[in-house]
Amino acid sequence: MRVMVFLLVAACTAQAQAPVSIEWSLGPEMPAATAGGATGMLGDDLIVAGGTFWHTPDAKRYVPWTQICDTRVGAWRMGPDLPAERAYAFSAVIGERMYVMGGAGQDGQAVADGWVLQRGAGGEYEWRPGPALPVAANWMAGGVIGSVLYCTGGAPADLSTAYNAVYALDTADPRAAWRELPAMPGPPTTILAATTCDGDLYVFGGYRVDRDPGENVDDAWCFDVSEERWERIRDLPFAGRALSALALDDRRILIFGPYVQSAREAAIHGQEHGHSAAVLLYDTAEDRYYHLEPMPHSVVQIFFALRDRTLFGAGGEWLFKVRSPFLFIGEIDHLPR
Repeated sequence: MRVMVFLLVAACTAQAQAPVSIEWSLGPEMPAATAGGATGMLGDDLIVAGGTFWHTPDAKRYVPWTQICDTRVGAWRMGPDLPAERAYAFSAVIGERMYVMGGAGQDGQAVADGWVLQRGAGGEYEWRPGPALPVAANWMAGGVIGSVLYCTGGAPADLSTAYNAVYALDTADPRAAWRELPAMPGPPTTILAATTCDGDLYVFGGYRVDRDPGENVDDAWCFDVSEERWERIRDLPFAGRALSALALDDRRILIFGPYVQSAREAAIHGQEHGHSAAVLLYDTAEDRYYHLEPMPHSVVQIFFALRDRTLFGAGGEWLFKVRSPFLFIGEIDHLPR
């Protein structure tokens, strides 16, 4: 069934020759398989902080672990724990700091507080108090432009409501407060993919919560930061949630691992058949999607970081309630301008 899902996604995607190719390989497995961890790259180190796993089919555990992979030598180690168990937080890297905000702890209740991971005087990583989100939220997504954080698409602990508001925070000013920007158009949507590219914020897919049952969406939007204006861009070739996005350069965006099964299909077949290995490239100049080489395994809610021309992604959900231990490494080739 997972193969069928991938083929359906591929068939819906533009068939033109992609301007980018990815050669995938597997790196060393994580010390502990988790999903929903905050992910970022500090220098050569891939960081996966917090997350969840299923202790039993009925018991979900939230963890404070910080797992660090030195991508130069291909070895994992454990770093300092987060100050509390945390998953589904908003995370972003600016310079030598990784910001982690919001998410939820073991009680499942959304929080707003935040921390910053950076190296201390002795050269070892340490967590310090950092800015909090303007609202308590899981699943916020966004990106960075200069020193400014942008985020949207969060939700409280359950999925009965979602936040379409967009927030911005200038981390260069310690006295700055979050600014609320024009809300994302469309129905309340969360568990979406978002990233910044060439000074604008892009949003893809997600889960619509204003219907019962909720449903995946194929919506895609661009927020023009300079004009503070939203523009509808070409829809995704599928409706999907729990996907992630990463800017490849100042024109192209990579989109990874959507969960594509609808609520109706899940009720018939079970929730374990919606995972996808699909990878798309969105060209902002052409307003067009290209299908790229799939990830080595079908994993949703996996987050990637980019170092030079190499992608690194770890964690996520491999099968229903089964966390992925895999480290995906993608060598990018063919980048015409």
